[in-house]
Order: sequence, then structure tokens, then C-alpha cells
Amino acid sequence: MYVKGISIAAPALEGGAFAWLCGCASLSRVKRALPLLSSLLVSLAAGTDEARPEERALAPRILEEIRAHRSGIALWWVGNAGWLVKAGEQLIGIDLDLESGERIAPPPISAEELAAEIDVAFATHHHSDHFNSPTLAKIAKRSRCTFVLPRTCLAEAARAGIPRERIVVPEPLHPFEIKGIAVRPLHAIHGNQMFTVLTREPDFVEAIAHNCGYLLTIAGRRFFWPGDSVLTEEHLGLPSLNVLFVSPTVHNMYLDRAAILINALQPDLVIPQHFGTYREDDENRFWTKGYPDELKLALSADLQKRYRKLAQGERLLIP
Repeated sequence: MYVKGISIAAPALEGGAFAWLCGCASLSRVKRALPLLSSLLVSLAAGTDEARPEERALAPRILEEIRAHRSGIALWWVGNAGWLVKAGEQLIGIDLDLESGERIAPPPISAEELAAEIDVAFATHHHSDHFNSPTLAKIAKRSRCTFVLPRTCLAEAARAGIPRERIVVPEPLHPFEIKGIAVRPLHAIHGNQMFTVLTREPDFVEAIAHNCGYLLTIAGRRFFWPGDSVLTEEHLGLPSLNVLFVSPTVHNMYLDRAAILINALQPDLVIPQHFGTYREDDENRFWTKGYPDELKLALSADLQKRYRKLAQGERLLIP
């Protein structure tokens, strides 16, 4: 498993940062935030690597459900930031990691099963929980899938045996179309511990320039995956969205900036990701632990109705 940056155990800072935000708010906002803060402090105090009962449960197997879906749009969460979206007969994947030994439970579909079904596989950046080389190597070997991989993934893609002629290399702010899907890549500025931007990797300037979030228009519906990114002005300038995916982790937008994005865009659906997938410890908690329940509590009653927290392997039909 790729460890992001140099590890610093800082769970107390997460609660402290949120408490500071509450302290800057009005009294009414503080009162609304108290359940959120309480939940967060309980979570931090627990500090356990042990999975909750719902995380220990095996995810349902979804291969037959994917094959049976032939009309409209459906999506399935396969863990972390990994998604499958099927529109009609076409299946796409985003940030698929189906091979990690650090997962709490097996994924709801294997790379071998998926290879015969998938048409396009996107990765947002080169870290192994998003560009998982063993997963994509098996898909490449057993399918004619097309891969959309940022420049930062190309060296590892070659080592994985993914044919170069089957790779499309996106660049932020340069839209294109692939297999009927309109793709608008945006910059993804990777965060790190203590709400910082990741600059410790030797190629971090290249990563900032080339890693991508994706605005995809699929069968007339707009979906946005930010990748691993702090909040940027590009995000706030997005058009109306049908589905917004958010990652409420310390190294992404956490709670406050995720809420800013959700409130600014007012999407039809908000779906949290990047939580409940890998074993957590003090060194990796800044990226393995998400706060989806706390984020929901920070939203208005109207936005909470649009919020969908899925279990791994669960299907969601998009109207």
C-alpha cells in the first residue's frame, strides 16, 4: 500500500480545527454544530483500528446486477474513491482499487470479473488507492478496456503492461470525448496531513500540473469526481451537477471545505467517498478515515435529503 507523504499522527488537530471553526461562527451555528462536534470527538477518542460491524460485513457480489442493468444510469461504490457507472450497455470505472491487501473486507467485485464488462477506466492520479496497478493490469490483460490516465500514471502503467495505444492522457482544462462520454478534466491539488498541500513527493509540481478531477457527462447527466484535492476555484465554477462526490478526509476537503463546495453547487445528489475501506492506524488515518456522517450533519435539512451514503456494493439508480 502506498503511504501518502510522511506520516504524522494528528487526530487531535482535526477536532481542534473544527472547534476553531465553530468558535468563529454565530451562536446558532455553534448549537447546530454541537452534535457534529460530539460525534467527531467520540470518533477521535476511540482511535481504534478495528472495523465497525457494518465495515466487517462482506460486501454483496454485484457482477450479476451489473450485467442485468441495461436501461438508465446506475452506480455502485466499490470502496474508497472507486466507482462503477453503467449507462445502458456501457460500463465505466473510476479510481478502482480491487487488489489491496489493506482492505477491511473484500471488494464487491474482482478485477477478473470486471474485466469482461468494463469499457472505460479512469484514474485521477498515481497513488495506489486510486491508480491500483494490479487491478488495472488484470483488466488490461483480459479486456479491450480504454484507460484514461494522467501523465503521472504512465510509468507505472507501462510496468503494469497496459498498452500505450489503449491509454488516453487527459490534461486539466482540456475537454474531450471518449465513447460518447463528455470529459472535462479539472486540476486536482493533493492535500496531506494537518490540512496542508502535499509537497514532499519529488514530483509534486508535475502532479499539481497533471493530476485530474473529472466532470463527466454521461447520458445527459453530470457527475463530478474531484480526485484527491483540496478545494479550488475551479470546483466552485462548475456548472449545475446531478451528482457530486466528496471526500471528507483531512487530506482532501474535510468538513468545512466540503460543505462550502456542496452549498455553492447545490447538486441534485451528494455522495461521500474515501472512508471505511482500509485498516486505519495513527500513521494513515489522515487519508483512510473519512467523516461522512459528520459532514451530513453540517448541511442544511434540504441538502441532507440529497445526501446518499452508500454501502460498498450498493446500487444507486440515477434519475
